[in-house]
Amino acid sequence: MTWRTAIGLKPTSTDLAQDLLKAAERHGLTGWQHDATADAIRNGDHVINLANIHLEYSAASRLGRRHLLQKYFAMLQTPPVSKLWSLAQTKIYPLLRSRYDLLTHEIASRHKQEPFPPRAARRFISSLDQILGYDHGQTVSQVPASTVEEWAVPLDVVIDRALNNLRSLPAPTWLKVNPSVWKLESDEGYNESFLQLPKVFEILPAKGTPVAMIPNRGALLATGSDEPGGLTALLAEARKSLQEAAWPLCGDLFRIGSNGIQLLAPEGRDGTALDSIQKIDISSIYSAQKTALEAHCEAIQDDVYVATFGLLGQKNDPDQLQSWCSWTEGVPTLLPKADLIAFIWDLSGARKTALVSWKKAAATVGHYFKPTDEDPARTRVDEFPNAAELAELQKHVV
Repeated sequence: MTWRTAIGLKPTSTDLAQDLLKAAERHGLTGWQHDATADAIRNGDHVINLANIHLEYSAASRLGRRHLLQKYFAMLQTPPVSKLWSLAQTKIYPLLRSRYDLLTHEIASRHKQEPFPPRAARRFISSLDQILGYDHGQTVSQVPASTVEEWAVPLDVVIDRALNNLRSLPAPTWLKVNPSVWKLESDEGYNESFLQLPKVFEILPAKGTPVAMIPNRGALLATGSDEPGGLTALLAEARKSLQEAAWPLCGDLFRIGSNGIQLLAPEGRDGTALDSIQKIDISSIYSAQKTALEAHCEAIQDDVYVATFGLLGQKNDPDQLQSWCSWTEGVPTLLPKADLIAFIWDLSGARKTALVSWKKAAATVGHYFKPTDEDPARTRVDEFPNAAELAELQKHVV
């Protein structure tokens, strides 16, 4: 325990790292080090990212933190996944994860000699992938693609077996969160991954076609299309979870019908609410990408500014969000794809600005845009608009 936690202050990410490293030392686990730049602790190729577990840890009570430390310490002791398919096949489960999960690691590996290892994954829907989790009892680890190759079993066969294991677990239950929203609970965990099994929605006690969201790991929220105010309440619960809870996962809305699982895009205020949730979701991904890209660009001596993906509330409706980024004169920039671009120039004089929609900006100065391979998308700009182009942009100020 650090002095901050001893006097009742919330622990920092560094405090958590120190507690885990001390526990490792007490138990004779060698090789673990704190990588403050990456906000992680690592032991060779074994890396534990601290951002999400710190969010969970700092929000817990002092007693709750003791139990969480035991859970996190188990992650340091995770044994290797069995190399034998005959043994491993009973312990694998299909996890739903964002395709952006390993974004920071992929960027960090670009200037290194060894290529970033591929992920054993199958696309599920939208930005979600089906990946393999290996259940060790106290903790679950991801199965690397190299292990699947050693099993000598096709990936589709492996994931289908994992789905059968998920089906074989004791049936989960639906708990009411408010009058029109339910949350799935399973004694075995894997709550969000039950989205892959439409059959669990047959026991959802909601009226109409099931509609669901998985804003965070461990959270599967649902309502029915005929529940009064159900969709509005579901979106409100999902937004709160995505903003406050650890392990953000997905800001999409799903309809579970006779044709399986489909993306749902409602209209009106519910559509606006969903759009804001999706912007909150992608904002955290852009933030992680920005941090990793800054370190990478510094390592390869590329003097480019990695612009922030910011969010603005509407004046008459603070919950309705627009995204924006900035493009400053004389500064090569990687722009995230946002609703608005803030142009900033004449820094040594009157300092002028113009906030313009991306669409209008692309029509006027899109010839400066250079596409990149980044995902989520970023556009590189090395030159700034000239006086005539700026005058045209100012005609379209938001």
